[in-house]
Amino acid sequence: MPGNEKSGRTPVRLVLFGVVAVIAFFFGFLAHSVSESRDLVQRYGYYTIAATFVWAVIALVRIAPAWWRDRPEMSRRQLGVLVATIIGLTVLAALTVPYTYKVLYDEYVLQGTALNLHQTREVGTTVRAFEFEGTFRAIGHYLDKRPFFYAFVLSLVHDLTGYREANAFALNTGLMTLILGLLYLVARRLVPHAAGLAAVISFGAFSLLAHNATGAGMEMLNLAMLLVTVLLAVFYLEKPDEPRLSALVLAAALLAQTRYESGLYVAPVALVVLEGWRRRRAIILSPAAMLVPALLIPYALHNTYLSGTPPLWELRDGAETRFALQFLPRNLWHAARFFFNFTTSIPNSWWLGVAGMPALLWAGWRALRTIPRWSTISPTLAGLLIFCAAIVANLGLLMFYYWGQLDDPIVARLALPFCMLLALSLAWVAMKVPAPWRGRAVAIAIGGALISYATTGLRVNTTHWEINLLAREIAWEAEVVDGMPPAKRLILTNKSPLPWVSREFPSVMVARARWRPEAVKFHLDHHTFDEVLVTQIYRPTSPDGGFQIDPEDRLPATYVLEPVIERSFGTRIARISRVTEIRLDAATPTPVNQPVP
Repeated sequence: MPGNEKSGRTPVRLVLFGVVAVIAFFFGFLAHSVSESRDLVQRYGYYTIAATFVWAVIALVRIAPAWWRDRPEMSRRQLGVLVATIIGLTVLAALTVPYTYKVLYDEYVLQGTALNLHQTREVGTTVRAFEFEGTFRAIGHYLDKRPFFYAFVLSLVHDLTGYREANAFALNTGLMTLILGLLYLVARRLVPHAAGLAAVISFGAFSLLAHNATGAGMEMLNLAMLLVTVLLAVFYLEKPDEPRLSALVLAAALLAQTRYESGLYVAPVALVVLEGWRRRRAIILSPAAMLVPALLIPYALHNTYLSGTPPLWELRDGAETRFALQFLPRNLWHAARFFFNFTTSIPNSWWLGVAGMPALLWAGWRALRTIPRWSTISPTLAGLLIFCAAIVANLGLLMFYYWGQLDDPIVARLALPFCMLLALSLAWVAMKVPAPWRGRAVAIAIGGALISYATTGLRVNTTHWEINLLAREIAWEAEVVDGMPPAKRLILTNKSPLPWVSREFPSVMVARARWRPEAVKFHLDHHTFDEVLVTQIYRPTSPDGGFQIDPEDRLPATYVLEPVIERSFGTRIARISRVTEIRLDAATPTPVNQPVP
């Protein structure tokens, strides 16, 4: 496009961008009520995220040849060592950490959302599903608070292979190899091969990463999208043009819909775009860049729904707000305990705390010294500094969150982007020592990470998931049912139906079964199911060993239960029973509801 034509069209595009941004903001945050926002996301969220995803793939394909030419130079030996390292770390994680759900009920919710997207193309978590003519179909769902890009990607895997519970675990394990490869590419923008390998090992030999790579959560996709966006930002700054800008903003739109807080990364992307304009001395706006505010409307609507639905905030008793200054001291103490823990009680890497923290502080100090000469620094350094500041700010915001204790098994995963930054800082600092010591510095960085992994990390890999008794209980129930002869079963669960739905078992809550015994009896009488199983909990009543059924798990006398198996978890006993009969005229409790002997 000739320069004068381009300059003549740019102001029009800028005005159009402003109009789209204003309309998108109004439509996403102001025009709709909470219920209307919920309905719009449920009905049209799949199609908007699908359109953004396809557009992003097309944009990446367009710049792929130039991106390939921009790859770091590597010998065959270096490539072989890198591939072997990445595969070795991934395999080690897969062999040492059980494939199971690590965060309850987040990962089950994502599984249920992916199932619903796969079957109905509506955004919502499946809570009711039954088999119809040999096909397990979702028939009831609700809009959850969690962003749904991960569930969308998982639904695509289901579309290609058929629905399988294991698809979520396979996806995250595959993403681990991608993440380590992308991290190497980011590191090579700053350091040679050996130091880039140190960054990969420092992050790959990390228990928290291994736990998420063998789970069913959205953290791995969030990391992958963050790294892709960082690489595209640097690539754009090297030669600002429309194709590179399109790929960057579309990746940012997907990243914003991967995790709650990932919407914050829209700000550093905007700064990178402006920096590209400054370096090019021209305003560059591609069609994708002009329309990206509209692509973020589902994110805004989802946020409107979340902000207007306080029960989804999951506030603790007595808390009235999600963010407050009063949470800072406590969260900082818990963060220190996470980063500098030398035991097997937390899935951390003490090496990233002991060596990575000082490395990051020094890197930060050096970065501050570059600000006066910002206009002359390299595109790589400019892009990385902007995103590094955003990652630090992200963790800083978490310190003001009511549930921001990093040593909490549920919260620890939020530290992954920051820990990735620590690994990158280690690699960079290793190359800033005097030249004769650089080889040793790289060896120390690699050796420290491996020693940390060997002394505490591998043991955490195998044992940490066991501290979640509820997860163990759910896994045991599934194992028991899987070991039974094949049959059509209805599960009356004392927990959420989500774990059973993800395994394609029809399930309803015990509370609902307590209200509707006639409905369960109808299905038993008409052989809709071969059998009905009930899960219940017995709690201790005295130090002498007496037990009594949890009142919330008690079924009325209409249900005649036959105990199948029971097992203790901590101080309580989990029991699976079989419904043998439903007597609608029964008036006395059945023996199974009495305390366990």
